[in-house]
Amino acid sequence: MIIGFISYWMVSKQVLREIYLAKRLTLSKSEWHIRNEAVIQQLIELIEKRGANRIHTFLPIAKKKEVNTLQLIEYFRSDPKKTFIIPKSEEEGELSHYLLNGQTVIRNNKWGVPEPLHGEKAAINDIDFVVVPLVIADKANHRIGYGKGYYDRFLKVIPNAYKVGVSLLPSLDQIPYVEANDVPLNRIVLPSTKESLNPFTKKGVSQYRY
Repeated sequence: MIIGFISYWMVSKQVLREIYLAKRLTLSKSEWHIRNEAVIQQLIELIEKRGANRIHTFLPIAKKKEVNTLQLIEYFRSDPKKTFIIPKSEEEGELSHYLLNGQTVIRNNKWGVPEPLHGEKAAINDIDFVVVPLVIADKANHRIGYGKGYYDRFLKVIPNAYKVGVSLLPSLDQIPYVEANDVPLNRIVLPSTKESLNPFTKKGVSQYRY
């Protein structure tokens, strides 16, 4: 059955998570590249427009075909005003946060998520822009993540930061299972038909080292 004809009120949040993660995984290499490039270009423009300098972002899980935020980091790498902060999942269900610089050592955790193994811890009170991972979002800027609640707990303690979700799939009209602890985002960046003018996306991810 095609998901467009399924009533969202008849399926659980976990079912929607599984459906849309599976949909993302079906993207071909070329289609993923086109959508990813469009999202990264819009993120760059949004960061520049807002004058954001302390930027918190996840690092991508390649096997889940997430948006490649390494390209965003690489684009701003030579800008001395820009500081990137990356998260680490802690056992108690919280995120800790590290500066991304030459001292940062990154390894995959037990879920295959790249995160800092060693590095310099970062304060979060002055973060002004957050790039948030998700599986699917809706038009009210709610998101379905991976189900562990790390980001909802984190976003609650930085109310002044501009929170941007990134998705390679179109938004749903409505996610029916919004809970009290779910934090809506300020914006969802989706692929567009806009052609990127930046050649940096032609570089391979393997070229980036931190």
